[in-house]
Amino acid sequence: MPKQNDELNFEQLLAYSDEPDSDEFVTNVMHKVRQERRTRQLVLLIFGLVGAAFGVIGAFLLSDSITRLFSSLPVTGTMQAALLASAAVAFYIWFMNDDLSLTG
Repeated sequence: MPKQNDELNFEQLLAYSDEPDSDEFVTNVMHKVRQERRTRQLVLLIFGLVGAAFGVIGAFLLSDSITRLFSSLPVTGTMQAALLASAAVAFYIWFMNDDLSLTG
């Protein structure tokens, strides 16, 4: 007799309900999705801030070298190079009839 009770309990444990409470299921899934989204945003925020801090530190360390580099360049030549690069990009866009989307 105890073996039948054990088998009955085992069958009840393995039984699968075909109709789960759909409202509760959807609510639980949406809650987990919202929680995962918050976690992802927090991780991205933390790593973004760490990356920005390293960028600021690197810019600070390189600022003297960059200042010396740009102060040693001739002003007229730098201006002409920038204008030439802009003209080359404009010609490429016109020639290829391509759309240049600068905002992702």
